[in-house]
Amino acid sequence: MKIFLDTNILMDWCDKTRPGNPFAKTILSSAGPDTYELYVSTQSIIDCAYSLRKLGVQYEDFSELFRVLRTITHIVGIDELDLLWALEHYSGDFEDDMQYASAYSNVCDFFITRDKALSSLNDKECPMTVITPEDFVAKMTED
Repeated sequence: MKIFLDTNILMDWCDKTRPGNPFAKTILSSAGPDTYELYVSTQSIIDCAYSLRKLGVQYEDFSELFRVLRTITHIVGIDELDLLWALEHYSGDFEDDMQYASAYSNVCDFFITRDKALSSLNDKECPMTVITPEDFVAKMTED
């Protein structure tokens, strides 16, 4: 099973003060060959680094988070085809559409996000399910 993490989930994982931190930690710590593979875009890492710097996180601390992230996720790019897909499926937030397009092109099964507006991008062409981190963690405990 392939799981794509939206930027807000990555921020939850990096920032212990965010209310979503426990869910993000559970999702990232449970990934593995016997459970599921995690995917995150390079754009999410860039956005996360920028946001953490604004919060006063030092480069060395972010660098360590990135080293850990590399061991537990597949880091994927956003290419021209993803951008074109996002333009054709505009939901009101182009950045979200690009993230979704990257997950779509990497054939992910789930797209975990706090942004409920992304569920409007679900279509019959893509079997990917948009889900909140809370719902995904609940699903993990059911399985």
